[in-house]
Amino acid sequence: MKRTTSIVRRHKTALGAALACVAVLGTVATATGAQAATASEHTASVARTSNTPYVMNHIGEEHADQGKAERSPEALVLTEHTSAGNLDWKEWGTKKAVATGEITGMWCLETCQDKPLKGTLTLSDPKTVNGKKVFSSFTLKLAGGNGSYDVEDLKGKQHLATT
Repeated sequence: MKRTTSIVRRHKTALGAALACVAVLGTVATATGAQAATASEHTASVARTSNTPYVMNHIGEEHADQGKAERSPEALVLTEHTSAGNLDWKEWGTKKAVATGEITGMWCLETCQDKPLKGTLTLSDPKTVNGKKVFSSFTLKLAGGNGSYDVEDLKGKQHLATT
């Protein structure tokens, strides 16, 4: 009986975490839609060539499954647990892209949903996927350090979805 209770508890915890993730993604998607015009004006200053990689962005319901190839997005889903918004791109080159912005995640919902954490995002390791060059890794550094957040997305270079 104890094992069944434990399994049910784990399933409920996983379901709760998934619902929290949907709430975070919905919040970021709403903010992104409201700032779309501003984002296109802002990214005009970042130099690009035909060889400059894209990033596969899974923000919004219409792009959640397959992603959308973008350069210098205003907001970006990094993993199922972490998102970045209000991104100010300092560099978008052929080898890496660097931005500062606001970080939220399931791991900090109680503290960062209303007041996102400040951080620096670096995209790297471009690869060709389905004929399109895309960044395949990211590194995320919170301003002032990770503090009490012991989460994989903050521990060095991480895999970034490429499809």
